[in-house]
Amino acid sequence: MKEMRLIIDPPARGTWNMAVDEAILRGAVDLGMPTLRFYGWSEPTLSLGYFQKYVDRQQHEASASCACVRRASGGGAIMHDRELTYSFVAPVRDSRSEETTRWFDLFHETLIDVLANWGINAHLSGKPQASSDPEPFLCFLRRHEVDVIVDNNKICGSAQRRHQVAVLQHGSVILQQSPCAPELLGLEEITGQKISAEMLIDQWKDTLKDTFQSSYTDTPLTAKEVESAQEIESVKFAHSEWTHKR
Repeated sequence: MKEMRLIIDPPARGTWNMAVDEAILRGAVDLGMPTLRFYGWSEPTLSLGYFQKYVDRQQHEASASCACVRRASGGGAIMHDRELTYSFVAPVRDSRSEETTRWFDLFHETLIDVLANWGINAHLSGKPQASSDPEPFLCFLRRHEVDVIVDNNKICGSAQRRHQVAVLQHGSVILQQSPCAPELLGLEEITGQKISAEMLIDQWKDTLKDTFQSSYTDTPLTAKEVESAQEIESVKFAHSEWTHKR
């Protein structure tokens, strides 16, 4: 059985969360095994998709006073508050292969299976209708065919960043409605069930382990990864040139 590293991190600042994901991505080949990481955010934080313009956050008044970080992955803006974020990084032979694209389905289909344990009927979005309208600012108001939907509300979406020899996928699950994004309902408001991040991690990690036919090794970041994350945070994610680059 293959080994996969499991990291469950406490809530941290947004710039650090993004730097750790990128440090794992850069060191994936040296590590030689996939890393599954669950984490939270120490304060409500808006993460912009890589291609979004910083000025566009003015469209969203409710999150105007929140911290902001630009992701290295694309997509719409995400309000990280009362949600669970995961990342998955693995070395690959071909970052454009169908195998890596299939990760979206694997993570979202396993989430659907886990939610079914609580009697929640979730499903993939399916191909959305074509529209000429501009895409909404918030990721969770957009639709992609592999998004996870409950009662017509998107509750999970994911994005990838691909290097030549490794791929990072990260995604977010809305557990509760946030006052910083009141237009988005969470699982609690939709289903009446309060599912904590810890409860979801506990079941989702086991389902993912079976799906990937792997065993977990509970090893923390290496000293080299920590040093790399510190540098990446300083020169990139915490730097205004990166945040305001578009």
